[in-house]
Amino acid sequence: MKIEKINPSLYTFTLSLNEFQVNMGVCIGEDGILLVDTGWMMTAEEVLENIRELDGGNVKLIIFTHQHLDHIGGRQILGADATMIAHKQIRENLEGKYFHLAPLPGQEQPTILVDDQATINFNGEEIRFIPAPGHTDSDMIVHFVNSNVVFMGDLLFSDSFPAVFTAFGGDVDTLISTLAGLMETLPEDIRLIAGHGRDYNLGELREYHQMIVDTSELIKEGHAGGKDTATMLEEGLITEWEKWSTDAITTEQWIGFVSDCLTGQGPISIAEPLTLTIMEQGVEAALDQYHDLKKNKPDHYNFGENEINLIGYNLLWREMFGEAIQILELMVLDYPDSANSYDSLADAYEQSGDLERARDLYQKSLSIDPEFTPSKEGLERVSAGGK
Repeated sequence: MKIEKINPSLYTFTLSLNEFQVNMGVCIGEDGILLVDTGWMMTAEEVLENIRELDGGNVKLIIFTHQHLDHIGGRQILGADATMIAHKQIRENLEGKYFHLAPLPGQEQPTILVDDQATINFNGEEIRFIPAPGHTDSDMIVHFVNSNVVFMGDLLFSDSFPAVFTAFGGDVDTLISTLAGLMETLPEDIRLIAGHGRDYNLGELREYHQMIVDTSELIKEGHAGGKDTATMLEEGLITEWEKWSTDAITTEQWIGFVSDCLTGQGPISIAEPLTLTIMEQGVEAALDQYHDLKKNKPDHYNFGENEINLIGYNLLWREMFGEAIQILELMVLDYPDSANSYDSLADAYEQSGDLERARDLYQKSLSIDPEFTPSKEGLERVSAGGK
């Protein structure tokens, strides 16, 4: 984890998990500790340790920029004594409801729900949280007025095509409009902290915005001409903007995001049918369904590693250990080169009480990535007798 001190009271924490990074904010002062997002559940203990080294107090306020688990997952650990502020659209997600699985009992909940701009004063800062949809329908930016800093959440993927999730209410045209409005109102010398990647200034945000406008228009024209994603890629439709293609969001994914907005739908998370089948027919039927859908409808559903991982952890959080293990074994089967897939399965075995199997899997994860911190910590735990 990297910590940058912006000024005496404001910090950026950059968290890393499986070579993916996310930025969160930490404000420390006489009123207590305020967080902008919490990062993943798996990195929350490390965040808490570093906060205590800086201050030693408890977190009093958390403002969420949106609902994705790399931004809200750590709330169970970091938000135990905190008041949480969120867009009202994400309340159901924060309650722990996950597709067809019931909400989790005892989930820490936001007590302040907003759908319009609001301002608080905390630690000598005027802090504005402003609804700013586009990435999802529940995005908020957090503006530290005195410090002249804005935490952008996932409205900004620095040096990358943006991510727009129609399944969560995201929309490309809305993103374009939101960014245009922010550029008109924010100070020229503002510092913009992205959800992922380096900080931006306003000039760089203008370039980012123009890229979205230009590429989305070309993709719309291609779509209107009956071209699919593969054809647009083959023709090099947006080759001029290839520098924006990254491991996080590739050119193919960006064309897909824009096309999803035009059609009103994108690939459905495989969690949607599987969780229903698990609850109604059991995990064995869900496994059969998974293989059938992957064979017969590979483009209709999102079978990504993260989708399977989230099903597994949502089952773990409900203490459905056997079901979680069988689902996470799918991830190992489909993503055998991922340290995270073995780590997640190891975590499931650890939580179920099978420490020997967990140890073997943590070691397998570390054989793929010797620096994978969650597996290092997991191996230490099981060697000491488990959680």
